[in-house]
Amino acid sequence: MTEIERLLTDPLAKLEKELRQAQERQGTLLTDQQRILANHANILHQLQQQVARLSAQQQESAQHLQRLSDIHESLEPLLGRLNDILSVRQKG
Repeated sequence: MTEIERLLTDPLAKLEKELRQAQERQGTLLTDQQRILANHANILHQLQQQVARLSAQQQESAQHLQRLSDIHESLEPLLGRLNDILSVRQKG
């Protein structure tokens, strides 16, 4: 190998090795990032399911509260009359 060939070959071989190592590091980083992204996607899916369940529970609770409010409204006049009757009995 001539001196010129050696002067050209050695730096090129070194550069090629560095590029290969950089590609391997980037490949590893990409794999790690893909794994992290997949985990985030799974967590997001679980959170979306929890939000949907909580929303359904909230709607059910709102309906239950409305029924209780309706019952209260219908009992309020009766309770007033009952109170009047009891007041009359206590006086008499």
